[in-house]
Amino acid sequence: MKIPSVRCLSNLKGTGPLVLIVLSILTVLAAGCTGTGTTPQSPAVTNPLSSVTSSGSAASKLSFDPIVGVWRSPGAVYKFEISFDVNGKTEETYSSVPHVYYNGTWIPAGDNMYLVTRETGEKTLWIHDMSANTIYKQEAPSIVYSLYQGTSMSAGRSAGTAGSSAVFSGTGNMVVPFAATESGLWVFTINYSGQSNFIVWLGDNQGNRLALLANEIGIYSGVKPQKLDAGKYYLNVTASGPWTIQASVS
Repeated sequence: MKIPSVRCLSNLKGTGPLVLIVLSILTVLAAGCTGTGTTPQSPAVTNPLSSVTSSGSAASKLSFDPIVGVWRSPGAVYKFEISFDVNGKTEETYSSVPHVYYNGTWIPAGDNMYLVTRETGEKTLWIHDMSANTIYKQEAPSIVYSLYQGTSMSAGRSAGTAGSSAVFSGTGNMVVPFAATESGLWVFTINYSGQSNFIVWLGDNQGNRLALLANEIGIYSGVKPQKLDAGKYYLNVTASGPWTIQASVS
């Protein structure tokens, strides 16, 4: 905006206060127009939720793998036991040396192989035979370890035969694999002799909860029916004492 010159102002002298007020307003407006024309920019506001990815829920799921469970070596003497849990942890024990155990971790190594690393740094490669549901060490393939917790004792699942019932037992918290050999109504007969919380969730092979089979405090015996399709499932047990679960198709 063009500001009136001094010569123009002298010509307007004596025209009265009103003209001076108008000129003052025009001067202020002209100063605003001749500025930079930019307005200060507010700092960008970062959405605190933008850093949360949509895959967060999937990443928090447990790793439900066929290796999960407790495996035992054959024979009653010098029996060796190794457990693979859903959080990638292992524990090795020997019945002949009850106070000696080794903790470690496990990761899939491809082709049904699993690398176990003890806290001492010692590494062992285990191979899972899917057809017989057994495992063995790569350096000692003749010694076969069968699934202990979660073994279908009445159906002989460790021998690779099919059946319509299974028996599971344990003490304390545990996740055990369970194979529904056929579709239908499965009946879970559950017994618990602990004193505190006892919770049993039935989950699918992706770790999703399907049914709450038990939620009790103290000693408990009960029966829970559940319709299942044939396939692989897991029993997620929270307990402080001994428990048994028998599953049979009706």
